[in-house]
Amino acid sequence: MTDKISAAVSVLAKARPPGEAIAALPDDLAPSDMAEAWAMHQAAVALLGPVVGWKTGAPTPEAEPMLGEITADTIHQSPATVPAAALRLWAVEAEIAVTFGRDLPAKDGGYSADEVLAAVATWHAAIEVLDTAFADWKATSPLSKFADRQSHGLLILGPGSAERPSGPLGELPVKLRIDGEVAYDLRGGNSAGDPTRLLVSLVNRFASQQRCVKAGDVVTTGSTTPFHRVSAGQRVVAEFDGLAPAELTVGA
Repeated sequence: MTDKISAAVSVLAKARPPGEAIAALPDDLAPSDMAEAWAMHQAAVALLGPVVGWKTGAPTPEAEPMLGEITADTIHQSPATVPAAALRLWAVEAEIAVTFGRDLPAKDGGYSADEVLAAVATWHAAIEVLDTAFADWKATSPLSKFADRQSHGLLILGPGSAERPSGPLGELPVKLRIDGEVAYDLRGGNSAGDPTRLLVSLVNRFASQQRCVKAGDVVTTGSTTPFHRVSAGQRVVAEFDGLAPAELTVGA
């Protein structure tokens, strides 16, 4: 870890709640490219504990998947209640997540989609809650957001199903409810299309590295709804056809 990365991570960590938000990273600490942003991301996550999963996504069905690391302290089982003071942004998204049932180490030729899907133990409706170290998240540069744990705050996992939802995953009906009212009612909605491609890409990226995807790891596959900001006292439910809902209440 370089002095720059160490210093940037320290600033970001102190600016997450309950710390005071920053307008931006100082010019001399801002990541200059994706490699530097990724190094900051990993160092920031390492302060919280070992990696037990990932978030992934892509802006189009053809784009290179992006990813972020997730630690156990940010994963909650549904129904969950989290104090409002724990986060700053409270932007919620409905996502499909999986828990893997076996290790996927290096393999000649990599893993096929069928092999990756066969290694999934359970499927979950999920709510990702975005958070930030920055006072104006929308105005923050993409590289700085990536360095700041890719804006990850929490992941709420609905009860797992051993059966994959029927039909194309990229067209699965989804509803995001806020206090019982439907905020979004969509079919599909994931900008990456079918999330299977994201899972395969992630597994094969890490299979040849020291930390491969392992049994028990969780992967959430990108938002299927626009993000919706919530506040204290509100209840969020993510519903996908074929999966038990994920529920989150923002505490006082």
